Amino acid sequence: MFLVGGKLRGGLVGPHPSLSDLDDGALRFHTDYRRVYATALDRWLGLDSRAVLGARFEPLDVLRT
Repeated sequence: MFLVGGKLRGGLVGPHPSLSDLDDGALRFHTDYRRVYATALDRWLGLDSRAVLGARFEPLDVLRT
């Protein structure tokens, strides 16, 4: 997943994908997409991500303050 914007910190989040540790031929994911959604909802839009996602997901440290 790629995020683009002026308020984002640059760089990768989480470990680099490994081509030697595949899941049925596909890359294994390391970051749950719901954490990305929670970050955008809670920290950028100021909404309650639990109301949208149905549970709490730890936001990522990707936004500049």
